[in-house]
Amino acid sequence: MASSKLPPPNKTNLITRVNQYFTRVFLSKPQPSYHVLLAYSGGLDSSVLLHMMVSLQQQWQAEKKTEFQLTLSAMHVHHGLNAKADSWVTHCQQVCAQYAIPLQVEYVQVDKHTGLGVEATARHARYAALQQSPADFICLAHHQDDQAETLMLQLMRGSGVKGLAAMAEMDVTQRLIRPLLTISRQALEQYANAHALQWIEDDSNQNTDFDRNFMRHQVLPLLETHYPSVHKILSRTAKHLAEANDLLTELAQLDGAPMLVNGVHGYQRCLDLSKLAALNEIRAKNAVRWWLDCHELMMPNAEVLAQLMQQLLHARADAGIHIQVAKEVHVKRYLDVAYVVKEGAVTQPINQLWQGESRLQLTSQDSLVFETSLGQGIAQKKLMNTALRIRSREGSERFRPEVGRPSRTLKHILQTHHIPPWLRARVPLVFVDETLVYIPNVGVDASMAAQPNEMGTVIRWEHHP
Repeated sequence: MASSKLPPPNKTNLITRVNQYFTRVFLSKPQPSYHVLLAYSGGLDSSVLLHMMVSLQQQWQAEKKTEFQLTLSAMHVHHGLNAKADSWVTHCQQVCAQYAIPLQVEYVQVDKHTGLGVEATARHARYAALQQSPADFICLAHHQDDQAETLMLQLMRGSGVKGLAAMAEMDVTQRLIRPLLTISRQALEQYANAHALQWIEDDSNQNTDFDRNFMRHQVLPLLETHYPSVHKILSRTAKHLAEANDLLTELAQLDGAPMLVNGVHGYQRCLDLSKLAALNEIRAKNAVRWWLDCHELMMPNAEVLAQLMQQLLHARADAGIHIQVAKEVHVKRYLDVAYVVKEGAVTQPINQLWQGESRLQLTSQDSLVFETSLGQGIAQKKLMNTALRIRSREGSERFRPEVGRPSRTLKHILQTHHIPPWLRARVPLVFVDETLVYIPNVGVDASMAAQPNEMGTVIRWEHHP
């Protein structure tokens, strides 16, 4: 079991480096106190980091460093993939009890049939569990060797600059921090042995069928025979690429921010394609990557991105675009504006009777709001003893918005009022018996319209993409 004996920080170079790291992190986000959650697997890396952080916590308390009030807790994620997983929980509980550190154990289900592979799927489940914590920072024990492996794996996948930048020392958006990223695994093992720490050995880490293990046990040791500092060099290269990625992101924001517009019917952060076309193709592609990232989407592969750029920049003006960029997420175009459209669950046809509510919820994304207004909407006197029924579009509806003019097809009306094609089937329609009398956000049938001196009921459709 891990020792609870903690060395004086000023005599341990690694702790000094970690101390300096936390000082930089905390100074970047000044506040009275910090809650740091450690992702604690019980393996070598997180065991060393836990030992160091407990030491720092005690040091700061002893020195009465009021600017760094640290609350430390740990989380162990049980993936259920190894027969020894339950014993690992016991080990982590015992170590944290020795240090008087609160430990939260999260049990996750890893879907082995996602197509991403077991490694990636387990990682996504683990990060999702960690992100549920309200902690100020989520502390991960990735080290220099992990960084080198990540860079090599990204090279083998043909990743761009962002992927080759590998792991960030600090990810503000995700609240992730990695204090050990410039420290080698060998240095961590020497530290653990010097302080009589005990840790879990996951036997699956020896299975070279997994890409990372193959890189760790086969490829990098071979490179190390010719390039003894290969891990340090690759880690440094990743840092250079991270700086290059920061510059590309800054350029993309300068180019992309003026292109962002609000689309119709509640869509935000849409892309003005006339402005995108003014850029050269490389800068345009960089701006589109940034735009997708603004929508918290993973970057599509090179083939999909090339198809997307071709359609956005070179398709004819009236051509529709429908390109899948993630599961149930498409990029679409309407009136020279690009939209990120998240396809909701297929909804059942609407058929509801209005009973005087001020708001009528139709689906998880759609509702109707009923408001009283002078001279607008349906004349309230015509609603007496009349039932309004809300129905979905069926396809043969006609509508007469003007007195003395012929009725028009619903398709023509929706096109005229700039309802995007993918929303037209969702438009809730208001009927009296079998007559379409109101199209929310569009207008009212001429025979039902409130006159200028009459009170009317205006019906507004709210769609939440």
